[in-house]
Amino acid sequence: MSQQVAGRERPPIAAEAHATTAEAVTAALEVQPTVGLSTEEADRRRAVYGSNSVVAGERPSLLGMVGDAVTEPFVVLLGVAGALAVALGEVRDGLLILIGLVPIVGADVLTEFRSERALESLREAAAPRARVRRGGDVIDLAAADLVPGDIVLLGVGDVVPADLRVRTAHGLTVDRSTLTGESMPEPTSATPDDAGAAVADRRSMAYAGTAVVGGRGEGIVVATGADTEFGRIAGRLAVTERRRSPLQRELDRLVRILLVVAIGLIVITSGLGFIRGNPLGANLLAGISAAIAAIPEEPPVLLAVILGLGAYRLLKRGVLVRRLSAEETLGAVDLIITDKTGTLTENRLGLRAILTPDGPVSDPGAIRDIVRLAVRAEEDAWHVESGARAGSFTRVLLDYGGPEVAIAPDLRLRRSEGPSDGRPYSMTWSADGAAEMGLVIGAPEAVLRLPLAGEEEADVDDGGRWPALVDAEASAGGRLLLLARAGADERWTPIALLAFADPLRADVPDALRLATGAGIQVIVVTGDHPATARTIARAAGLDANHVIVGRELEGWSEEELGAHLSTLSVVARAVPEDKLRLVDQARRSHRTVAVTGDGVNDAPALQHGDVAVAMGSGTAVARDASDLVLGDDSFTTLMYGLREGRRIVANVQKGLVFLVSTHVALLGFILIATIAGFSQPLLPIQILWLELFIDLSTSIAFEREPEEPDAMSRPPRPRHEPLLTTDLLARITLAGGFSAVAALVLMLVHDGTDDHVRWLAYSSLVVAQVVRAYANRRLSRPVISLAPNGLLAAACLVVIAVQVAIPYVPPLADAFRATVLDLGDWGFVAAIALIPAVVAEGIRAAGRTWVA
Repeated sequence: MSQQVAGRERPPIAAEAHATTAEAVTAALEVQPTVGLSTEEADRRRAVYGSNSVVAGERPSLLGMVGDAVTEPFVVLLGVAGALAVALGEVRDGLLILIGLVPIVGADVLTEFRSERALESLREAAAPRARVRRGGDVIDLAAADLVPGDIVLLGVGDVVPADLRVRTAHGLTVDRSTLTGESMPEPTSATPDDAGAAVADRRSMAYAGTAVVGGRGEGIVVATGADTEFGRIAGRLAVTERRRSPLQRELDRLVRILLVVAIGLIVITSGLGFIRGNPLGANLLAGISAAIAAIPEEPPVLLAVILGLGAYRLLKRGVLVRRLSAEETLGAVDLIITDKTGTLTENRLGLRAILTPDGPVSDPGAIRDIVRLAVRAEEDAWHVESGARAGSFTRVLLDYGGPEVAIAPDLRLRRSEGPSDGRPYSMTWSADGAAEMGLVIGAPEAVLRLPLAGEEEADVDDGGRWPALVDAEASAGGRLLLLARAGADERWTPIALLAFADPLRADVPDALRLATGAGIQVIVVTGDHPATARTIARAAGLDANHVIVGRELEGWSEEELGAHLSTLSVVARAVPEDKLRLVDQARRSHRTVAVTGDGVNDAPALQHGDVAVAMGSGTAVARDASDLVLGDDSFTTLMYGLREGRRIVANVQKGLVFLVSTHVALLGFILIATIAGFSQPLLPIQILWLELFIDLSTSIAFEREPEEPDAMSRPPRPRHEPLLTTDLLARITLAGGFSAVAALVLMLVHDGTDDHVRWLAYSSLVVAQVVRAYANRRLSRPVISLAPNGLLAAACLVVIAVQVAIPYVPPLADAFRATVLDLGDWGFVAAIALIPAVVAEGIRAAGRTWVA
C-alpha cells in the first residue's frame, strides 16, 4: 500500500500523519515501537523508498557552463567581430578582441560553478547520524539509512534526520526557524493536530533539518529524502530560473542597436564604393571593417571592472557578492521581502521582562530569586552538571542570572514532569532538609489550572489578575512562561510571569526609514504568531495595523494578491510557499525584488528573487542560493548594499555614456570622412589606441565617483527603463556628432600633409573624449559644483600628455604617423574639445539634463 510520488514510493500515511494518532501511524507502518524494524525489513524498505537523502538534479557540466557564458549576446557579437577582423587581415585587432573575452567568460563560469553548490549543501545539511531502535536495540546509524517506520530517539542538540511523527515527548522542544521561519522554539506533542493545520502549527511533527533544543522523545519516520518538507524545497531549487539583470538587458538592447548600425554601415560604405566604381571585394572589405569599428569592446570590460571594484568595497563592509550582476540590480530594487528572525531581530532568545499583577519586577534581589526558582523548575537544568545540554529557556535563564542562579548541590530532585501530552510545562519537586517544594514553569493557561492531590482541578487565578496579565502581555508578542510553586499538599501559587522575546536589532528602525525614503517597500514574512509579528513590525516602524496571516494570503487569487501587494507590510504564520508566492507575484507585477533569508525554508524564494540576500549566520542552503551574503546579518548592511548599488548603476551609466559617445564621434568621423573622399581617415592603430587605452583608462575611473546627493531620496530606477534612454542616446549622438563634424572640418580647412591633418583631426577627437569624460561626471548638475575626482582627472591628464608626447618618440611617431602640432593647432584642438563642455555646463545650470 504505497503511492507513487515524484518517481519514488512514499507511505500513504505520510500526508496525514500529523492528524493521525501515533498508534495508528505505527500500525499503518507495521512497526512495534518498543522493538523497531528488523535489519531485513529496513533493507527491504530502503529498496522501495530509496535513500534518506536529497537527490540533486543533474548538475550542468563545465562545458555546459562555458556554453552558456559564450552565448551571451554581447559576447557573441564581439566574438564574430574578432573573427571577422582576423579574416580581413586585422589580426592584431581581432586577437585583442578575442583575448579580451577570456576573463569575461571565465568570470561567468566561475560564479555559475559556485552557485551550483546549493543543492550539494542541501544534502550535507541533513543530520549525518541518528539514534534508532532496530530489532529491540538502540543503535547509531547514518541518517541516509533511515526508512519509513524507523523509531528515532531524539535529545537536546540533535538535528531531526527525517520527517517524524512524534510518538512520545518529554519536554521535547524543537527550533523550526530554518524551516518555518518561526523564531521561538515550540514544544511538541503526541496529540494529533487538526487535519488542515499548516506546517508551522503542527506540534505532532518533527521535520527534517530542524533542531532539538530541549527535552527528549521518540518519533516514527513517515517521510525520507525528497519526500520530506526539506526535500520538497530541494526539488524546487533544481528548476529555478533567474531573470536577466537590468544591465544584461541593457547590453542586449545595445547589441540590437549595434547590429542595425553595423548593417547600415556595410550598406552605406559598400554603396559609396560602388558609386565610385571600386571593386566588389574592396567595397565589402571597407563596409565590414567599418562595421567592426562600430562594435565597442569596452562595455563588458567596463562592467567587469566597476562591478569587481564595487564587490571589493562591499566586502570591506561585510557584504560578500557571489554574483556580480546582483550589484547593479540592487540599484533598481523597489521591494524587499524579508524574514523576521535573524534579519530584523537578533535571532537570540532573551528574557524581556519579569512581571506580576502589581507591575514589572525591578529589584535586583527579587529578580535573582525569581530566576533561581525558574531554573530549578526547568527539569533539564538539574542534569547540566552531569554533562547534559540545557534547553533553550534554561540557557537563557542561566545566562541572565549568571553563576548565582545555579542549582545548589545540597538540593536533590525528587521527581519531575516535563511537557508532554496535555502538560505544556515542566514540574520539579526538590527537598532541602525536611522541607519540600514544588515548582512549575510553562504555558500560563496550563499552569493556572493545576490539579491538587486528591482533587480533579482547582482554579488559582487569584480573582482574574493573573489571566488579565497574561492576556495583556500576549499582545506584546514573544513567549510567556508562568512560574508557580507549592509546598506539600498546598495549592499552587503563581510567582511571576516571564516574558521571552527575540529582540529587534537596534539599527533596524533607521534602516527601514532609509528604505521608505528611497521608495523601497518592505514586506516582513514570518512564521511567528500575528501578535509577535505585529509587535516587531511596530517597533521597527512598519505599518502594523493590518497583519495578514498565511491562511488569509493563501485564500487570495492571483488578481487579489496583485491588488494588495503594494499595501502589504507584514505576513504572519507564513509557510515557505507564501514567501515564494509573494516573490513570483512581484515579478509578474514588474517589481524588482530583493529577498532576504537565512533558513532552508527561504531557499526557493531566494532563487526566484531578483537579488537573493542571505545572512552569514544562516544555513549553507540559503547562502549558496544567494547573490549576496551579509556577514553581520544586519539589515543596515543590506541598505548599505542598496546605496552602493545605486552608486554603481549611476557610475556605469556615466561610463556607458562616455563609451557610446566615443564611438559615435569615431564612427561619425570615419563615415563622413569617407563620404567626403578620404580613403583612410584613421589608421587601425589609432582606432585601437582610442578604444582600448583612452576609453578604458578614463571610463574605469568613473568607479571612484561618489554617491549622488539625492541617491537615496528618489524612487528606484524603474526596471524597464534602460540606462541609455532614447532621449539620452539622442543627446549622446549630438555631442559625439559635433566632435566628428568639427574634426572633419579641421581636416578640410587646415593646410598640411595627409598625415598632419589626419593627426590633427585625431588629436581633436582624443582630447574631446578626455574632456567629455570629466564633463559628464553628472548629467544633471554642473561639474564645477562637484567635488573633484582625482583619479579621473589624473587619467585625463595622462592621456593628454601621452598624446602630446607621441610625435616626439620616433617608434611611436612612425606607428601612429604622428606629426608635431604647433600652438595654433593645439588651440583648434582645445576649442573643439571645450565647446560641448561649456554648452553642457550652461544647460545643466538651468536645471536640465545634458551630455557634453
